[in-house]
Amino acid sequence: MNLSDMKPNQSAVITEIDSSAKNARRLYDLGFVKGQRVRCTDIAMSGSPIAYEVQKTKIALRKNDAMRVGVSL
Repeated sequence: MNLSDMKPNQSAVITEIDSSAKNARRLYDLGFVKGQRVRCTDIAMSGSPIAYEVQKTKIALRKNDAMRVGVSL
């Protein structure tokens, strides 16, 4: 499962980040690291962007970027 599969108010733990993604370093800097708990808070009507809460911060990611982060419920 990945971040983009999560539903609003659903929580999960990050299990992996596709390190080949061109913005992998940016995801790490934003707090998306292995073992970190993340919660989906909002999804745009169009399906992208999707807002997540990680380390007490709300961050919106494009669905394309969220697909590169694996999670476990």
